[in-house]
Parts: sequence; C-alpha cells; structure tokens
Amino acid sequence: MKKYTQKQIKELKANPYTLQVDDKRIFFTIEFKKVFWTKYQSGMSPRAIFKELNYNLDYFGQKQIDSIVQRVKKEALAGEFTEGYQRSKRMKIKEPELLNPEQTLQQMQHEMLYLRQEVEFLKKVLKKDKDP
Repeated sequence: MKKYTQKQIKELKANPYTLQVDDKRIFFTIEFKKVFWTKYQSGMSPRAIFKELNYNLDYFGQKQIDSIVQRVKKEALAGEFTEGYQRSKRMKIKEPELLNPEQTLQQMQHEMLYLRQEVEFLKKVLKKDKDP
C-alpha cells in the first residue's frame, strides 16, 4: 500500500474537497462526492474529475481511484453521501438460546428439516440450469 508523504498530506489537506487525510487514507467531503457524482454521471472520466478538482493524479493509483468511484457510487445509489469513516460494525453471531434439552432438540430438528428443504430446492435449481 502506497503511503502519502508529509508534503503530499499537506497538499491534500489544502484542497477544500479533502475532509481528512493521513499517511494511508484520504476522506472526501460531501461536496466532493456530490460534484464527483454529477460529473461522473455526465460521462467525465474519474481521472479528469480529480484533475478538475485540483488533485494531483500522481498521488492516486488506478486501484484507489476505482475504489473511490465505487464508494461514491454506492453512497449515491443509497441516496445519502456521508463524510469520514463510516465502516459498519460486524454483527456478532447470535448465541444459541439456552433452552431445556427437549426444546433444544426440537429446535435443532426444525433447523435440520429446514436446511434439508433448502438443499433439495437448490439441487432442483442447479439441475434445471444444467438441463437444456
């Protein structure tokens, strides 16, 4: 992973469309995302947009630009642009309910029957897809 130098960080921070930047990550303002999305939708290339918004293209690799495009697109399609670090926390795996042994056995049997039904359904779908 490419790291930003102190000079690059200073230059990136000076851009009004930069919300926050450190040696590994850059976060953009909502305004940047709105402008970027509008220009992208009108057919402008991501590199041309970055250049027009006064970003030095040497600071961004193609993979990073593609990632930014995908994040902006995802937020645009969700109908809301966000700022900063928005990673959602992973859901904890639900602990099994503590039931008496008879209830636990019934619950497990029910789950097993349900899973068998799902497997049979998937087999039928796969077989149908293979048959001409």
